[in-house]
Amino acid sequence: MLSLDGSYPCAIDDRGRVRLPARLLEALGEEHNKRFFVNRGLGEHNFLRLFPKSLWEQEVSKLRANLNPYDQEQVEAIRFFFNGAEEVEVDKVERIRIPKMLLEWIDVRGKDQLVINAFLDFIEIWKADEYARYIEQQKHDEERKAKQEVLSRLARKEPPTSASQDA
Repeated sequence: MLSLDGSYPCAIDDRGRVRLPARLLEALGEEHNKRFFVNRGLGEHNFLRLFPKSLWEQEVSKLRANLNPYDQEQVEAIRFFFNGAEEVEVDKVERIRIPKMLLEWIDVRGKDQLVINAFLDFIEIWKADEYARYIEQQKHDEERKAKQEVLSRLARKEPPTSASQDA
């Protein structure tokens, strides 16, 4: 299992290429740092997810194993997940090319600045100003304490309280 961390500012060139941080590639190790799949992130914010190819294949296997092709809600979710997903390869100067459709999804124009945010085994790619807004929102989020409590329970492996189950 990978254990990634850190946020890295980076630039995108006019061809949609982003240089991956050396520290991140090093943390991924040789077996995970050459080929990736990039797709849309989930949630209310527009960002991208970057999966090392081996982890992408694991995710796809899980989805495939659990998909009911006759459940329209599941089909729509899978369609969203795969829409625009593309395999990308790290070039000799440690760059990947992000497909135009996905750059449009996060509203990148020209040479906007990006942030690569890594945690656990996930890698996110955000437009820098959108990521800054997200972080600022977290500072003022009334649910922040509740999130911290959930994380604290996860770290201690405590079962959820009945109050958090009702939420």
